[in-house]
Amino acid sequence: PIISTPSVQSNGKKLGVSASVYQHKIKALKWISYVLAAAVLLYSVKDIMFGVRMNREETEAVQDLEGEVVPSIKQQQIAIKQQQIANYIKGTAIIRNIHITHHAGTSLCGQMSKVPNEHTPGFACMKKGRNNDTYWPEEAIKASPFDGKHQVGKEVSYNETKEWVSFWRQYYHFVSGEYPDWDKTLHQTNWEYENLVSMIVMRNPLERFLAGGKCGGFQTKIPDDPSNETQDTYWEYANSECADNYALRVLTREPCVQGANTSSECLQGAKDLLNRITFILDQSCLNESVEAFGSALHLNFTKDGFESRLHHWHANLSVRDRFGNDTLYEYVQTRFRRDIELYEWSKNRSIVVCND
Repeated sequence: PIISTPSVQSNGKKLGVSASVYQHKIKALKWISYVLAAAVLLYSVKDIMFGVRMNREETEAVQDLEGEVVPSIKQQQIAIKQQQIANYIKGTAIIRNIHITHHAGTSLCGQMSKVPNEHTPGFACMKKGRNNDTYWPEEAIKASPFDGKHQVGKEVSYNETKEWVSFWRQYYHFVSGEYPDWDKTLHQTNWEYENLVSMIVMRNPLERFLAGGKCGGFQTKIPDDPSNETQDTYWEYANSECADNYALRVLTREPCVQGANTSSECLQGAKDLLNRITFILDQSCLNESVEAFGSALHLNFTKDGFESRLHHWHANLSVRDRFGNDTLYEYVQTRFRRDIELYEWSKNRSIVVCND
């Protein structure tokens, strides 16, 4: 800022005081101008930095400061998944299914057990079968592929993932682990490991709410869709902790589900995990999804008879009609809104984008 020189005062004392005051004002204004300039510069740099970050996430590639192409996060994820698929086709990679309870895990196991010259564990591809009806390696100390030798149980850490794969791929091409609740280990596993093909089936949370296998002992009380006689019990179930945003709670980075008040950060943690998974399948078109999944891995699956024989559907009724109570339906829809958002987001990333 430009400040004009004060007029000369007749009284020397007053002039000295006045000059001193003005000098302090000039210094203060200069400091203010420096601070403002620095703030403007930092704000501009922030916009540039965050703008580049957003572009890297949203575009295939961006130009770096030297003009060279910088691969996007999306490109890197695609390259990793392509390598995982190629390694499975070569016979070195294993498939691991993240089975959220009542998300078609048993159906998938049945299909994967039919692959010629390959084995799967028993009991929904999760553990040793009953009556020794499935192959089980003698080296496996405990009953589940996720509780086996070399500390390669459900608690598979990032650094243990390679060892877990090396051990179990000797015996199986596909294993599944069921997750009825939050499990911190899901975010610790090295899902990017080149010999690990991961998959998950996502399901409409409102359908999941009505499905069998209800949590918290509710299955014995309300095995069927809501009726006049079971409305009160369904309201109790709708407000239960175990049913709250069910799939989202399993997939979050940390326990953070709070009904309708569940935060967007909680939702983002689950999205981050799903972005690391090789295959997402949408249960609303399970036939076509399994067929496409098999095709990608050269398994030659066909959809004929798979869904109708192994999965239950209510083709003649909408989910809202199955509730039989609009108030209950809208309440559950609101309480599970983040779980529904996660499902809608995942649908567009499924190996088959199902028609509504």
